[in-house]
Amino acid sequence: MVIRTYIDKNNTIIKNSDVNTGRNPIVELFYGGKTGETDFTRHLLYFDVEDLQNRYNNGELGDLSKVTHTLRMCNSSFFDSNLQAQKALDDKQRTSSFELMLFRVNQDWDEGTGYDYQRYMKLEDDNDITFVQSASNWFLADTLNPWSSEGVYSAETYCDFNGDSGSTCEGLTGHTTVTPSVTGITVTTQHFDKGNENIEMDMTEEVNSLITGGTTNYGYGIAFVPPLEETIIVPAQYVGFFSRHTQTYYQPFLDTDYNNPIKDDRKNFYKNKNNKIYLYSNVGGEPKNLDSNPSVTIYDSEGNVFSSITETIQVSTGIYYAEVFVPNTVESGILYFDEWSDLKVDGIDIDNVELSFEIKPETEYYQIGNNDSLPVDYAMSLSGVKRDERIKRGDVRKILVSARLPYTVNESKTIDNLEYRVWVTEGNAQVNVIDWRDVNMAYLSNYFLLDTSWMIPNEYYIDIKLTSNQEVKQYTNVMNFNIVNQVDKLH
Repeated sequence: MVIRTYIDKNNTIIKNSDVNTGRNPIVELFYGGKTGETDFTRHLLYFDVEDLQNRYNNGELGDLSKVTHTLRMCNSSFFDSNLQAQKALDDKQRTSSFELMLFRVNQDWDEGTGYDYQRYMKLEDDNDITFVQSASNWFLADTLNPWSSEGVYSAETYCDFNGDSGSTCEGLTGHTTVTPSVTGITVTTQHFDKGNENIEMDMTEEVNSLITGGTTNYGYGIAFVPPLEETIIVPAQYVGFFSRHTQTYYQPFLDTDYNNPIKDDRKNFYKNKNNKIYLYSNVGGEPKNLDSNPSVTIYDSEGNVFSSITETIQVSTGIYYAEVFVPNTVESGILYFDEWSDLKVDGIDIDNVELSFEIKPETEYYQIGNNDSLPVDYAMSLSGVKRDERIKRGDVRKILVSARLPYTVNESKTIDNLEYRVWVTEGNAQVNVIDWRDVNMAYLSNYFLLDTSWMIPNEYYIDIKLTSNQEVKQYTNVMNFNIVNQVDKLH
């Protein structure tokens, strides 16, 4: 499962300035400038995690240890290497070899309605609506409330919060003491070599804490690390990123990736291998969580207990699995039974469920000999969405992937090495919306869930990739569809 959480508000604040830039499409981070002075900017952003919390509470995210969260922002010079080290407006130079830090914001703040970083028109020109001196800015979090420290934090509070007396804080203006007992504000840092790299900051531990309520969410900030902010350099060193107000597909977002695909081995259960068997809970035709994770006991054909598993794992809503290893001493071709117990839904006890699987010969899995297996080609098709279909944003579609066997009419096979991706076009470029990830392999089908709640209205394309005996084959544009905000009429 891939989820994008888009930024709800953002603003770039300028040192010792009451200017607001909340509506500007470019995040302009710089340091240096006038001789003998240190100027710099800091960028603020906020995203709501309520949707992620709801998904976690209803079991969609399953095991948080399998979830990653990455903040992604596209560099405004990413597409043109010629822009590296070039002068920008206002005598700023695109910088390289620098480090940005992601830090916590510790109070509420407003985005504001400003645009310009500086006023190009005359001060007396009242028609300059793009220039706004308002909150939030360097001094104010909102109109009535100043920041607890100007600029969200000062050099002193940074060092105090982080308990850092080392090189990061040595020589910073005004720094006097260090208090290691205070919780740090730094979430992570990222190094930029050339300066045209995109922001890709790991926020996994931080966002998981937001989801579980361990951390209060006031938003976050991005800034040059303090030693750079304190550097006197001419011209000013600049890097730009697209803000949430860009009119392109390159909006910043939090990328949540729950990489725990279903790999059901019930039809292909081998010895000397960790096999997964699944239980699917549905009520009224819809996935439904059990009140607690079930237990499962494995019996042989004579009713003897082979294994008893009390700690099963929930993958997503209503889907649970147990991992079973069968040693080589067990005879092949024997039918085993898995009995699932402790089944309860909304306080109602459900009878135990008995399923079965056959242990296949290990020679079908370990193919050792003088013949190299040839790659298998399949005819790929998708169902669950129609080509060129207009899908209302917010719909969730179950996309079935059919891999038809060669020289057959309708005979398909479930495969454990299928991947899919979703992409859009932006100009002449292909932009990954969902990068390559595993297709689920359930008992009888390959599928993935297409959650459109976070998809921006656009035309999307789906590719499928198959790996077979070291051969990688990509099936391009197997399906395309359109996301719309509302479907009134279909023509």
